[in-house]
Amino acid sequence: MDKNFLSVQIGQRLRFYRQQRKLSLDEVAEITGVSKPMLGQIERGTSNPTVAVLWKIAAGLQVPIASFLMQNPSIKYLPMKDQPFLKEDNDLFETYNTFASPGIPLENYHIRMMPGCTHHSEAKGIGVIKIVTVYTGSLSIEIGEEEYTLEKGDAISFSTDVDQMYRNLKEEPCEFNMVIHYSNPQFI
Repeated sequence: MDKNFLSVQIGQRLRFYRQQRKLSLDEVAEITGVSKPMLGQIERGTSNPTVAVLWKIAAGLQVPIASFLMQNPSIKYLPMKDQPFLKEDNDLFETYNTFASPGIPLENYHIRMMPGCTHHSEAKGIGVIKIVTVYTGSLSIEIGEEEYTLEKGDAISFSTDVDQMYRNLKEEPCEFNMVIHYSNPQFI
């Protein structure tokens, strides 16, 4: 997906959700923790937000992050080449959205973390559950004060009401699936 196209699409969706709720940029800044100037740049398509910023916006507006990324939310078949993806941390962190649809309280991601990658995910509030299954490599997850190491085939589920830290401490890539379930209807 073209980066400029994605920036414009994210901006259009942000403006749609903001106007739908009759919110000013100041009000969106307050509920998301993202500055008004940054929100304005994103709406105009002149700034491509990081995954962390997009998560803050999605959580604040109580919509799935994938609603900003999908070209056609009704797609059922999604070839890998068409899956929306984001890269961060000097391309050490890649996330591919493999399923999301407005009105369905579920998102599915294929995530690849290269050796040495650390990724922080802020608390999303009560009503959001993540389910992680490791396919290759080893994944260390710090969930609040608890730490878990998942090997190939291991799975874990948890509430996102606390910060999480994901780390690939091995010398091989780690690939895992992450399902996000919005059990609180206000999140969809």
